[in-house]
Amino acid sequence: MRNLLLLVFILAACAVPAAPQSFPYDIFKPRTLKEVTAITTKAVRPYDTWFFATTLLESKMRVTFTGQSRPMLPARRQFVSNWAGVFGQPKEYADRYETEFLYKEGDDEYWLGTQTPVAKYFPKELKPGDTITLYVISIGGYRTKDGVECVLLVEEYQN
Repeated sequence: MRNLLLLVFILAACAVPAAPQSFPYDIFKPRTLKEVTAITTKAVRPYDTWFFATTLLESKMRVTFTGQSRPMLPARRQFVSNWAGVFGQPKEYADRYETEFLYKEGDDEYWLGTQTPVAKYFPKELKPGDTITLYVISIGGYRTKDGVECVLLVEEYQN
């Protein structure tokens, strides 16, 4: 029940543009992207095609901003849309995630969906090579021919 209430709180907070003071920074636990990916991958059972997380694994980590972006991959975009629909989020929630940015953690690279209201500040506040703190949720994963593709979403960042 506590996890369900937390999920409702996070989703409600994401559905409304948040003032800087209202973002729930304190619920995000320090983890690496490698750890979040491993935890999410382990949660996908061998016979699952899609796995929708009910616990968002709110995590914060230090990464390097590369400045590279691309449109969100269609399969990921569909996953975000389906996940939002299952959990009663308005269509606008999924529409916030149109772009993926490339972040580095050590030598590992991760393309993460980054919501437009957050990414719009990147050109003014960041340059390639900057180290930043990301606030990420894991909404699940889906199976591909190569394994499990985890869907991690950037909710916020700090310099």
